Amino acid sequence: MNAETRSRPQIRVAWLSTKTAKWIVGIVLAIPFVLLLNDVRIELIQPGAGLGPDPGEALVDRLGTWSIRILYLTLLVSSVARLLKVPVLIQHRRTFGLWAFTYVVLHLAAYFSALAGFDLNVVLGDFSKRPYIIVGLVALCLLIPLAITSTRGWQRRLGLNWRRLHRIVYVAAILALIHLWMQEKASFFDTFMYGSILFLLFIERLVGAVQRLRRKSVATQAAGEST
Repeated sequence: MNAETRSRPQIRVAWLSTKTAKWIVGIVLAIPFVLLLNDVRIELIQPGAGLGPDPGEALVDRLGTWSIRILYLTLLVSSVARLLKVPVLIQHRRTFGLWAFTYVVLHLAAYFSALAGFDLNVVLGDFSKRPYIIVGLVALCLLIPLAITSTRGWQRRLGLNWRRLHRIVYVAAILALIHLWMQEKASFFDTFMYGSILFLLFIERLVGAVQRLRRKSVATQAAGEST
């Protein structure tokens, strides 16, 4: 195998860090929202054809589904980058995270507009009748500082505290799962599915942390023996 052949995989991996690749990721993540907008358009033209018999509920539900999907995909990016040893993938985590935040905001906006009718009394009443709304609001509030500080500038300003702050995403992910679980009635399949994914993501991080501690311990021991 010549040097040119060996360099081809490196070129393909390097392409993942280009602006074009980041734009493609952003466009792909926007597709569910575009499709939903098209269904809303159909619904306005022909009621019941785009979003079914309960369009408000369908709108909120679909935005909520994509919120948790992309939030968990955001966590998956780091795991895939480590398992495949392609650290350049980490550069796309911000795009995933911002889109997850966007879908959560749209999910909440759809609730206020389509279900609550912008009526504060309805919202306050739902807080007692549907406590899962409060759980969802807490998750959104936790994501706000993460979205604000997602830039490289904030990463430089906060230093090591940036990593500590962004660990809040794990709490938000758990709250999102609880938010889903509290809504399910007859079947808990979705909660089980997303819970299993989150469990595996946590296991991967735990295994990675243990491996890093072992390597650090071995390196420290080797340094001590050499002195």
